Amino acid sequence: MRDAQTGSPSTKKLNSFTRSQLIHDRQGRGNHSRPRSGIVRRGHEAAAHGRVWDNSYQLSRDEEKRFIADSVEAILRVTGQKPIGWNAYWMRNSIHILETLQDLGFLYHIDEPSHDEPFIVPVRGRDFVTVPYTFHMNDIVSFPFAGWNPAAYEQALRDEFDQLYEEGAHRRRMMVTSLHDRISGHAGRIRALDRFLTYARSKGDVWFARKDEIARYVLANRASTPVINRGSPSVTGLPGPTA
Repeated sequence: MRDAQTGSPSTKKLNSFTRSQLIHDRQGRGNHSRPRSGIVRRGHEAAAHGRVWDNSYQLSRDEEKRFIADSVEAILRVTGQKPIGWNAYWMRNSIHILETLQDLGFLYHIDEPSHDEPFIVPVRGRDFVTVPYTFHMNDIVSFPFAGWNPAAYEQALRDEFDQLYEEGAHRRRMMVTSLHDRISGHAGRIRALDRFLTYARSKGDVWFARKDEIARYVLANRASTPVINRGSPSVTGLPGPTA
């Protein structure tokens, strides 16, 4: 987001199947949980990404809640941090998702690519934050693998940033870049990403924020945040209150 703060924290989405294996390994065969707990120690956020990489929208309301709660419990055990942010497998949730996330203590989700800034959806008389996703900045989409052009990817990042930075002079704007270690973690790809981040950090009034920080910021600054009153997802097709 364009703002007056600086720093380089990020949000790490964790799948609880991996975390549960780390718990088992730590208890039975050695301490392999350090990479995950180290994420939090280094100042990053640990957010929830499901019990396994599988759809939950087809589950009953209670089953979906248990599916997400299992993820929360695993993250808390390994990292010591209770997640307050949610991202479903391929962004597919049931119509009850915002109410379920509220029940489990979440403050925000990212499963909607509809805005270039965070916004609030009132749910059962309480504010719930959406920190929108960006499909075209996801490295899974950006890397075609065959014939991949690192210079083109770096330029795409710069163009996205420059456009939003210009718009940010007049209203709040946010850039989201989703990365996976197995995709962007290769040496040559890291170099392209590092050049872009160096460029972005050279600009003034840019806030490099975790998503939980963004969610708390908009809740504390409701007057300057878009508030979208929605009908039921069964009518609108978008996340919102069911009644």
